[in-house]
Amino acid sequence: MTEIEKETGMTDAECEYWDEYITKNPVHLGPDLVKLGVKPGYAHEYLPINKLDHDVMEYLRKQATLFHKTQIQIINDLVREKLAVGV
Repeated sequence: MTEIEKETGMTDAECEYWDEYITKNPVHLGPDLVKLGVKPGYAHEYLPINKLDHDVMEYLRKQATLFHKTQIQIINDLVREKLAVGV
């Protein structure tokens, strides 16, 4: 039994197959929700951030960096500002 077989439980041929498959068919899991300020286990409670357009996402990212907040906190601030004005 080779070292790879010991570590993975797969033969060299199986490892090569999956290596080639993953290389040709990369996995796209979506945005990193933790980096967007969504705590693990709470994604269902948050706005579907991946549905926002690119300009909005970029604005949120820059504001979050500038003010040392999460993107969710920036969205909350913007909505609370609108609520305070009565719009």
